[in-house]
Amino acid sequence: MLLQLVFEDQWSIPVPMDDRLEEALGVQRERASRDEFDLAFLERLSECLANSLAACLDTDLQLPTDSQVKYAMDIARELGVSLPADALRFRGAAHEFIDRFKDSFRVSRERRRRMTSPTGG
Repeated sequence: MLLQLVFEDQWSIPVPMDDRLEEALGVQRERASRDEFDLAFLERLSECLANSLAACLDTDLQLPTDSQVKYAMDIARELGVSLPADALRFRGAAHEFIDRFKDSFRVSRERRRRMTSPTGG
């Protein structure tokens, strides 16, 4: 059995399958059609493939970590700068934004902390 991923008819990626996987996929397909769970299986398969593809991307193109998003949002709020949409979509863009503003952010936070401390500095 040949399994391929086709992207907009521009490139095709063959997906290697050993005999055991091919057999199991055939049994799964039979179960799905016999038990009328075809839609549920297709949704599960689709989600698994999407997650696997995302994990294969270069690191800078993967989603930013939750920590990166929170830190970038804190920086934007503290410094009053706009947060580029790409910084919320791509790990590399988030890293660049954080790297660009992290020193100013630390200085601003420290200055604010000193101004609000009971001793005034």
